[in-house]
Amino acid sequence: MEFEGAADLDGFSSRQIRELLALYEIGKSLCSIHDLDLLLRFSIERVVTLLEVEASSVVLLDEETQELYFKVADDIRAGAEQKLREVRFPAHQGIAGWVVREGVAALVPDVSQDPRFYSGVDQETGTKTRSVVCVPLKTKDQIIGALNAVNKVNGHFSQEDVRLLEALASQLAIAIQNARLIEELKATRERLREENRYLWEEKEQAVRFETLVGESPRMQEVYALVERVLNTTVTVLLTGESGTGKELIARIIHYKGPRAKGPFIALNCSAIPETLLEAELFGYEKGAFTGATRRKPGRFDLAAGGTLFLDEIGEMSPALQAKLLRVLQDKRFERLGGTETIATNARIVAATNQDLEKLIGEGRFREDLFYRLSVYPIHLPPLRERREDILPLAFHFLKKSSTELRKEVAGLSKEARELLVAYDWLGNVREVENVMERAIILCRGTVVGPEDLPLSLRERPKAPMPLAEGGFTLPPGGINLALLEKQLILQALKQANHNKSKASRLLGLSRTQLRTRMKNYGLEEGE
Repeated sequence: MEFEGAADLDGFSSRQIRELLALYEIGKSLCSIHDLDLLLRFSIERVVTLLEVEASSVVLLDEETQELYFKVADDIRAGAEQKLREVRFPAHQGIAGWVVREGVAALVPDVSQDPRFYSGVDQETGTKTRSVVCVPLKTKDQIIGALNAVNKVNGHFSQEDVRLLEALASQLAIAIQNARLIEELKATRERLREENRYLWEEKEQAVRFETLVGESPRMQEVYALVERVLNTTVTVLLTGESGTGKELIARIIHYKGPRAKGPFIALNCSAIPETLLEAELFGYEKGAFTGATRRKPGRFDLAAGGTLFLDEIGEMSPALQAKLLRVLQDKRFERLGGTETIATNARIVAATNQDLEKLIGEGRFREDLFYRLSVYPIHLPPLRERREDILPLAFHFLKKSSTELRKEVAGLSKEARELLVAYDWLGNVREVENVMERAIILCRGTVVGPEDLPLSLRERPKAPMPLAEGGFTLPPGGINLALLEKQLILQALKQANHNKSKASRLLGLSRTQLRTRMKNYGLEEGE
């Protein structure tokens, strides 16, 4: 190996020459490694070899929380590194805390005699620290952490060890800063790429704002609630059956509010496997799991300065609910496989088609998370409870589908209108859109007729048996109301050939209500 200036080393000891050559090689390597984890791993391995110590670690400062955490460690004791990476402690604590605060090195030959020593790390990791040299990691304008060498294998630490570690730390601090800048650039590029994809999706969805059609009193109440929350950034919980327009309301809250210039990021919690949902929400670091070849920003990253819409929040696992609760409380999160705490200012709008209070009673949803989410609840009524909105919606989608399909269909026949209004629309607004699109495709003329509608809409239930004059007469001995209801359910199921959608319409119930009553009466699915 050639080393420029080797002729000027005559006055140095063999150890000093070895150390200088080692620093030279380390410096060259640090300039070529841009992956932060690889950079730190390389450095502490050299510290262990060069200083002949049992262990070495890099402690970094989290400026957001003012905590110190072990970014990487090299330890001969099995399992110690993983435990170390999970430890966080206040920046004013321990020898490392003192070094970061004072900006000078510390040589501690016996930690048991030093009041600065924080024994909590040893207790949590099962390690035993006897002696330590700790030096600050300084950049031009700040101290970003500390470099440790722990437990000299032979003899005691010397001032030469301190100087050598300081020389290495000065190179390492610059390399860390450069690696962080490169990672930030990569993360920014990735985030911009993801945001660009979401913006294109938003552009496609923008025309759907107008699908929020409805002049019924129930919808006027919804509009009034939305209007009051527009100029705030509070968390909103949208409830209602599938297809009632919860995502459209979420978009209006975003685009008509103070976050309009930020991104609107949507995530359906039921559409992603539980094992992947955490990575989607919080992102992950390179190496977090098999296949994680690079850092990937999560939805909280992408929603910075904007709104994160969490649909089907009731499908989230209890473990992930706990992590989401922490984000709502502390406004901070950690990426999967990472130790750095990241601040978030994303506004949360959550939605569910389930009864969260019932899920709380069943132990499937956290009560504390429910109260965090339901700061401002808005309930969207099902279409069957606002039938006056059915025809305006039908005409709206008729016009929309006619334009898209390039067909001149101008209206609905009287019979078709009657069928539409009489139908219960368990799929709500989304089902109206699908039915009208299908009707436009099937329509041979300019007016949609009953023949263009699905069979489920055309099959009217038989008229109920008329009551005697004066209504139903209660027998003198009374009746078993539960038994009567059970018999009526069985009759409806039989008449509907066990089609629960048809049976629920015969009984004037929703499908969910029918299933609940069947469960209460012990009626199996096949009965």
